[in-house]
Amino acid sequence: MVTLLLLLCVLPGSGATVYSVFFDDRFGTIDNTTGSYTQIGTLPIGQAAGIGAVGDVLYVQSMQGELLTVDPVTGASTVVGNADLSTTSEIFAGGGNGLFEFDSQSNLYSINPGTGAATLIGPTGLPANNGGWDTSISDDGINLFVTAGGGGKIDELYEINTTTGLAVDLGSTGVSGIAGSAIVGDYLDLFRYNGGTNYIYSAPLGSTSFTAGPVLSVQIVDGGVTLTAGESFDIEAATPESSASVLLGLGLVILGLIGRVRHMRKAESRRRTKALR
Repeated sequence: MVTLLLLLCVLPGSGATVYSVFFDDRFGTIDNTTGSYTQIGTLPIGQAAGIGAVGDVLYVQSMQGELLTVDPVTGASTVVGNADLSTTSEIFAGGGNGLFEFDSQSNLYSINPGTGAATLIGPTGLPANNGGWDTSISDDGINLFVTAGGGGKIDELYEINTTTGLAVDLGSTGVSGIAGSAIVGDYLDLFRYNGGTNYIYSAPLGSTSFTAGPVLSVQIVDGGVTLTAGESFDIEAATPESSASVLLGLGLVILGLIGRVRHMRKAESRRRTKALR
């Protein structure tokens, strides 16, 4: 019984498959427990700005603002539309709260998943990033998490309000050369490039205590997402309640079995007592 309960507690912490895009348009998966990459296909776009997921649908946007849906199994893509911005898209992500992009002036836009059209939310207050280097974005279903650096500088971590567009500086990541990121469960994974040995760095959402994990087998990861990214990552509100319900159900079943065994033993004891009489 104890072993079963421990197993149920350990399973939610297992590793994840991260669907990823690269600046050179490769599409595939990264195992965030080993750092290994599996190629699925190559996308028919100029350069990838990032990847997002709404429910079980994967979306990729190009640096030129073109929005596509991508089949996670085959890599086949379908063009949805174009943001038609006067400035190019720099970074793109999406979750249960929608699809979002930064332009080269660090303005935040929402992207219509049905048409690809962009609607300005507002300036983030971050410096313009015309080069697009050392910048990543991920969506936790409520807010956006953005890293920004450049020129070999240590990347800073920001939380972006998707309603106002305003950025809050959460502090230094302690890492330079971050080209992409992904939210896995309640952790933010950062993908480093051009660092000799490139690691996946992880920290709890909202924290800047990043630690080096597995070595990446690839470089220039522009973005990553899990297919559960369309759900809310409000771990305190959702996951424990679900786990508690499972454990409660198991507890009731176990108590029922114990009660049944006791009842059977009492009945057998009464039968034997009558037989002796």
